[in-house]
Amino acid sequence: MVNILICDSDAQSSRMCEESLNIIAQTNSIHVSVRIVENENQFIMLDDNTWQSTDLIYLEMNLQKQNGIEVAKRLRAKGYYSDIVFYTNDEEDIIQGYDVEALHYVLKAKTSSEKFKEIFLKATARAEKRNQEVISFACAGVHKNIAVQDILYFSVLNRITTVCYRKGKEIETFEFYSSLSKIEEFLYGKNFIRIHGSYLVGKNYIQEIHKKEVVMINGEVLPIGRTYRSNLRG
Repeated sequence: MVNILICDSDAQSSRMCEESLNIIAQTNSIHVSVRIVENENQFIMLDDNTWQSTDLIYLEMNLQKQNGIEVAKRLRAKGYYSDIVFYTNDEEDIIQGYDVEALHYVLKAKTSSEKFKEIFLKATARAEKRNQEVISFACAGVHKNIAVQDILYFSVLNRITTVCYRKGKEIETFEFYSSLSKIEEFLYGKNFIRIHGSYLVGKNYIQEIHKKEVVMINGEVLPIGRTYRSNLRG
């Protein structure tokens, strides 16, 4: 799943962008989730969980109250490292996109549909590559390389951390020494969420969310810590 945010105060442009993205995604068998935010203040104040799970942003340069470049700088300062594509009519400030490491830009009135498609497919390929990163674990001479996208959750008990992950059709676990905080920092932006002092879970593997617990796709029930309940909202 590629999660996309569109920030544009022009509702018609946002809908056109969303429609184009969905058509290209469907044609190329890419699973996407597109969300539109029309207010830049609401956009920049989205919670950390949203930023962590967002793979691609289409951002207008001329927003209602702020310049898109400045908004992008604030995003980078917050730790957002995934791709930004400027979606705009403003040609004069395009060069400033390099200051925020923008992937590309789309000129609404001039960029061809083929170029729009090319930019989108490049961005989704980069997102999928990021999501397929491998993390290495070692304990007692045993080494494991596990694809990040295959990890259901991490748990810690008595200073021993366990990673639960998919291996083909099976679910396996591996124990090693590390802190959840260190793992959480490493996995920032890769769709993981802290639900408890002892649990860090992959959001894609949550099947149900209840008041005090989550049910994972393998049927395991994990507790939600009181101080982490807000992480599961939205």
